[in-house]
Amino acid sequence: MKKLNIFFAVALITTFIFTSCDSNKPKLPTLKTQLDSLNYAFGLANGKGIKDYYLAADSANADSLKVKIASLLKGLNDGLKGDADQDNAELIELGKNIGSALKEQTKSGLMGDSTLKVDIDIIKQGLVNGLKGSEKQMTASNAQMYLQTTMQKIQAQQMEKQYGANKTAGEQFLATNKSKTGVVTTASGLQYEVIKKGNGPVPTETSRVKVHYHGTLIDGTVFDSSVDRGEPAEFGVNQVIKGWTEALQLMPVGSKYKLYIPQELAYGAQEQGTIKPFSVLIFEVELISIEQ
Repeated sequence: MKKLNIFFAVALITTFIFTSCDSNKPKLPTLKTQLDSLNYAFGLANGKGIKDYYLAADSANADSLKVKIASLLKGLNDGLKGDADQDNAELIELGKNIGSALKEQTKSGLMGDSTLKVDIDIIKQGLVNGLKGSEKQMTASNAQMYLQTTMQKIQAQQMEKQYGANKTAGEQFLATNKSKTGVVTTASGLQYEVIKKGNGPVPTETSRVKVHYHGTLIDGTVFDSSVDRGEPAEFGVNQVIKGWTEALQLMPVGSKYKLYIPQELAYGAQEQGTIKPFSVLIFEVELISIEQ
C-alpha cells in the first residue's frame, strides 16, 4: 500500500456521502461564487491527484480503471460512515483511510480555513470528475493553481484585516521619517542614513559579509542583535531580506548605516516571533568585512 501523500494530508475538509451510482458520474456543477469554485477546484485537484498517484498503471484499461475507481469511492463512503470492515481490497481500504481522515476534519473548513464553508456536493463532484478525468469545466492543473493563488489572496486579506493597524503605523512612520535630515529613500522604498562612511570595497549580491547589527521595531522593541550577543554575523548578501540585500550593496566596508526597512522589503505578512506581520524594521548595521 502506498502511503497517503496527497492534499488530504494537509488540507482536509468535511463529510460527504456517495448516495447512488449516478452521483459518481462526471458532471458540470454550477459555480456561482468564488467559494463554489474553491470547493470544486479542491475536489477536482485531489481527485486527479489520487488517480495519478494510485491508478496511473490502470489508465490504459478503461474497464479496469472504472472498477478500481468504483472500489475507491466505495471505500471512501465506508470511511465517512465509520465502517470498520477490514475485508476490503486495497483501493477500498485507501478510500476508507481518506474518508476517515475527512471525517476527523469536519470542523476545519475548506483547506483548513474555518472561515470558508465547505460545499459537500460541489467537492464531491469535483473529486469524481478528477478521478474520471473530466476536465471540461476546469483542468486539474488550473484547479491546483486556482486553489493556491486564491487562498494566498484570501489569507493575505485576513492578515491585513487582523494586522491592519500595524501596517498603517509603519506607513505613517516611514512617511514622517523620510523628511528627516540625512535620511535617503531609494526607489524601492528603503530608507537609510549614513552614521559612518567606510572606504573599503562594496559588496555585490553574491558576496559573503561579516556584520554587526542591532534590530528594533518602530516602538523600540529589540527583536535581534548581534551587538548584544557580542558576536558578528556572517551570511550571503542574497540570503537575507530584500531590504538588507539592497542596503549592503550601498555600503563600503567600514561603514555603519541605519536602515528603515518597509514591510514589503522585510517579512511582509509573515510573523517572525516578536516581528508581527507588516512590521517596519529598523537596523543599525556595521559592515565589518567581505569574506569572499
